Amino acid sequence: MRGAILYKQDSEKLAYEVHDFLVSNNYSACIIKNFDNLESYDFIVIVGGDGTILKALQNIKSCPPIFAINTGRVGLLTHCEPHEYKSLLIKSLENFEVEEFMRLKCIVNDEELLALNEFAVLCSIPAKLLEMKIYIDDVMIESLRCDGVLVSTPLGSTAYALSTGGPIIDPYLNSILIVPVAPFKLGWKPWVVRDERKIKLEFDKSVFIIPDGQRRVEFRNSVTISKSEYPVRFFKVQNRLERLVGKLRNI
Repeated sequence: MRGAILYKQDSEKLAYEVHDFLVSNNYSACIIKNFDNLESYDFIVIVGGDGTILKALQNIKSCPPIFAINTGRVGLLTHCEPHEYKSLLIKSLENFEVEEFMRLKCIVNDEELLALNEFAVLCSIPAKLLEMKIYIDDVMIESLRCDGVLVSTPLGSTAYALSTGGPIIDPYLNSILIVPVAPFKLGWKPWVVRDERKIKLEFDKSVFIIPDGQRRVEFRNSVTISKSEYPVRFFKVQNRLERLVGKLRNI
């Protein structure tokens, strides 16, 4: 099997240590300094935090299994800390148990965008409110003024959506979360809907849509967000929910 090793800027030394460890265990591994052609590898090891994972995924549709070693601040998406990676990485590669998590997609300016955590739709004019209408499968559920809206996956419920007052969703639940950003309206609550739903947003000003905090794409009028046919694949974490709870308590 052939693996790619990606790393954040301050984690190069550990990345090369991981490379040597894999080679010593008879695995083929390459240190990758750009994120091209990642789909051609059998597995990916990421040495970094959640941001490094999300950045890499912007360049992947059909996702090889990912194993992530946390050198970031939080590491909600990672498998382990640096001191414990050896036994867990070898066990993952030997068993090759993989779990999939949904991503979201939308088409903007003739380009398909993908997000593992969320799409943030925010007004492109600072300090201006958007007039926004939100539809679920062509049924308008709300019209409100706000700074923007987040459309999130269950994994993403502990990202930007958490800081805006959204609920924490079981990462294994098949659902989509809709949370407004700074709504100028009493009584608004987040919505959690089935993952087969299509979420349409209409707005009166130009907006930025931001997938997973990685890039900004400006456009106007409306966008439709739905479940992508390209899930993310991670090596299985036996105690993912327990690890998630522990990380959240330390934020």
